[in-house]
Amino acid sequence: MKNEIWYIPFHILLCVVLGIYLQETFTIWNLNFTILQVVLAISLTILFFAHRLKKRLLFIFTGSFTYILIGITTYYISNPLNSKNHYTHLNLQNSLIKLEVKEVLKENDYNYRYIARVLQINERSVSGKVILNIAKNKNSTVLKYGSILITKSSFKDISPAKNPYDFDYKRYLKHKGIYHQLHLKEWEFTSTNYETNNPFSFLYNIKTNIQENLKSKFSPDVYSIINSLLLGERKNVSKELLNNYANAGAIHILAISGLHIGILVLLLNYIFSPIILFKHGKTIRLIVMVLILWIFAVFTGLSASVARAVTMFSFMIVGSSIKQKQPVEHSLISSMLILLLIHPQFLFDVGFQLSYLAVFSIVKFQPKLLGIYKPKHYLTKKIWELTTVSFAAQLGVLPLSFYYFHQFPGLFLISNLIIIPFLGIILLSGIIIIILSELFILPQIVIIFYEKIIQFMNISIQWVASKESFIFKNIYISSFEVIFWYLLIISCYQLILHRTTKTIMTVLLVIITFQSFTIFNDWQLNQKREFIVFHNYKNSVIGIRDSDLLDIYSDKDEETMLMENLIRNYSANERLTVKKDTLNNRIMNIDNELILKIDSLGIYPKNFNKNSIIVLKHSPKLNLQRLIQTLNPKIIIADGSNYNSYISRWKETCNELKTPFHSTKQNGAYILNY
Repeated sequence: MKNEIWYIPFHILLCVVLGIYLQETFTIWNLNFTILQVVLAISLTILFFAHRLKKRLLFIFTGSFTYILIGITTYYISNPLNSKNHYTHLNLQNSLIKLEVKEVLKENDYNYRYIARVLQINERSVSGKVILNIAKNKNSTVLKYGSILITKSSFKDISPAKNPYDFDYKRYLKHKGIYHQLHLKEWEFTSTNYETNNPFSFLYNIKTNIQENLKSKFSPDVYSIINSLLLGERKNVSKELLNNYANAGAIHILAISGLHIGILVLLLNYIFSPIILFKHGKTIRLIVMVLILWIFAVFTGLSASVARAVTMFSFMIVGSSIKQKQPVEHSLISSMLILLLIHPQFLFDVGFQLSYLAVFSIVKFQPKLLGIYKPKHYLTKKIWELTTVSFAAQLGVLPLSFYYFHQFPGLFLISNLIIIPFLGIILLSGIIIIILSELFILPQIVIIFYEKIIQFMNISIQWVASKESFIFKNIYISSFEVIFWYLLIISCYQLILHRTTKTIMTVLLVIITFQSFTIFNDWQLNQKREFIVFHNYKNSVIGIRDSDLLDIYSDKDEETMLMENLIRNYSANERLTVKKDTLNNRIMNIDNELILKIDSLGIYPKNFNKNSIIVLKHSPKLNLQRLIQTLNPKIIIADGSNYNSYISRWKETCNELKTPFHSTKQNGAYILNY
């Protein structure tokens, strides 16, 4: 680890990452940007004089503070809401909105979906992005990149996670600079497809033409894989195929990432190797390779994953060409720093985290693993190299995989041994096929051969994915446990390199700290007593937690209910034993807190205790004003089984009578600690 510790950009990177995290989590700076610039200028001035006067401690402290401030500044600048021109700063009521389609997303059963840029609100030019949903019908127009829309509809908020530990789609889109969505029907907008002379539109038209040619020549599943591997669009891949690749531990190959760019770099390095024989050959090869990588990135849509991978390998190519002895880790750190300074939201992107961890792990661990066994035969040697690369990459991303995806594909080595040897052939052959297809000289035998290769890969992945006993699911760890796991991996790695008393003590200290935290965390979780009204569409789900036991009261049968994500996610993260309770009484008493459930019949006791909790489910037809005046409830809760119109009316009544109201559709699950 010495290569990284003494590399100055590594220190800068740590401080910038800390600044970005603090600004995202705690909004450290929310004042005028000019004041932030003044503070940064003062800090840089102090840093300059500390260096000139050789005040080491002051220099270290001020330097760290300055780079943390730079992290805060970059995040502040990159936040679209801090732009004076962002559409959210205007009055959007009854406004005429002009939009441009920037990305075509995967459609669902009800809508065509897009990411659109907001161009104008009335006559004023603005900035910002939104999710655009166009309702499907027989006459629906499928929009393209660059389509212009004009509408008078209103922006709608994106719903946050409704239940504990649910995927937070609102937070995910926030890191992409998207805060609202539009739901439009065909008659609610006018659209035009316009042609522009910018390179992105030109490349998009070429890409669309290529996709149409390929779609007419290959079967749907094969086309979807080609479209994903070569053109960077995964939206056509079927759900079944996605699940197979995920369960086989090979989902990463369906999005152009570091693996694809790495293979492309190896191919380019081999193709252009004769150039180094000429004068300035190394420089020419470097420029050509980097240029081709970035043309490929722009051609595939310049998605975040492609931009990251190409930036990473561009730094690695330049670093290895300029300074042959420079560690690869330096190029990785430098590229990561540059990316975060340009786009600090990458820090919270799962793909960014996994790609850098995978490459860094391969660089650090694979040479050590390779030395464990030295096969003599060429084929055995290549298999061992692939095995060590796969194992090293998996070791680096394992804790994060548990944290984000809650599963581990036990046969990932087999998947990678099948796929990686074919991937280079698939990529190179695919590029040749695209060129021949555009020149209208693509032989049918080549199409058949290429389709058979893709089909073989799909069948192999399906076979691996079918071995469900090797797929370890429902593994939940906390963010603190992720940190401890990485500390343990690093300390064990140091122990292998340096078998000293110090490294042994470090490993033991990490293990003891980990165990202590786990014991404390389990004790803390077991102290919880909660009454929870979960949000579940069209159904009523209530949970009563007592220590590590969760009783569920639901309209659904036990087997169906326990399979629900909302119960599985909550119980697994909190390490609870779940029991489906069949005693679904209308009145519940929890630690002397009375709870009355009123269903579709709308019947309730007139002499019920006042200042109690009322849960409304299945849209009861009742006079809520009379209920409030009679029972004077502490709070009224409407779960997900109620009609939206009823919820809106109840909310208005509660506001008028100043009675607390909680809708799980609008506010998420209701949790009462007792």
